[in-house]
Amino acid sequence: MTILTDNACEASAQHELIPTLPFPRLPREPRASVAILSAAKRHALIACFNASGLTKKDGAWHGLPDDKPTSGVTVADLARDGMLTLTTDRRVVSARLTERGNWFARTLLYDADTEAC
Repeated sequence: MTILTDNACEASAQHELIPTLPFPRLPREPRASVAILSAAKRHALIACFNASGLTKKDGAWHGLPDDKPTSGVTVADLARDGMLTLTTDRRVVSARLTERGNWFARTLLYDADTEAC
């Protein structure tokens, strides 16, 4: 679902409508310390958030079909950091964001959204 708002940022003098994030940071929610994340971990968290999870296919982790694959080492590191949880159902392995991982992903997306303004 996309929610449109006219006060997210002023892209032009006409106040264009800009879609907001589906799960924006709460106004009083503290920022996650995303500076500790490598570029690969940031990409993996955002890919997992956008695709509602990652699945392992052909030796790599994939989110959306058009997205670049994520390394298994990166996924393992994020799982150890408590940001992803891994599940196996027969031969299908998937990764989902934990509450902590969701917080980090929301912070990354919020930062990217505010930089675009």
